[in-house]
Amino acid sequence: RKGYPVYPLTVAQKFHTYYMEFCPKKEVLNIGTSLTIGTDIDFDELRRAVYKACERAECMRVHFTQDKDKTWYQYIVKEYDKEVEFVDFSEVSMEEAAKTMRKWTAVPFKREDSFMNRIVMIKTSDGFGGLYLLVDHMIMDAQSLICFLKDVIELYCNAKYEGVPYPKEMASYIEQVKKDLAYEAGSKAKARD
Repeated sequence: RKGYPVYPLTVAQKFHTYYMEFCPKKEVLNIGTSLTIGTDIDFDELRRAVYKACERAECMRVHFTQDKDKTWYQYIVKEYDKEVEFVDFSEVSMEEAAKTMRKWTAVPFKREDSFMNRIVMIKTSDGFGGLYLLVDHMIMDAQSLICFLKDVIELYCNAKYEGVPYPKEMASYIEQVKKDLAYEAGSKAKARD
């Protein structure tokens, strides 16, 4: 698709597309969270860390597409060129900020040929700063969301503070998809199970 290799969906991803069709609220697959810290944040450096983390994490660059038979496929684009937004909540209450982020989480993603995430740098009225992250469950679960945020933090700290090591490489999303597909196709591991 658009010059990129395409891969079938895993069984888990197919299950998500199945129930999503019947669910009146399409945001059912959204996972929204925020991570803030009580220190001054260099938002320019944080933005660079986010883009670098998206470059390192294939799942953040996944797009989905359907063929003429309505079969879903996935592909990874080379560059994360989606805007990393900034919202200053410092003049509103924490409750109002949380309400706004819950509204963001309730907006479903465009399903085809688009990024399945939204990243917003935030500053809150309690003096904290950090990120709001919204992802589609088709590309991430809670564990991979934590790994991505950890990567952003480590990239940021490596750039800002002396002696902080560069983080190790992220696991390959596509390699895991290939393993899942091989398992589903009747590998030795599936036969053992």
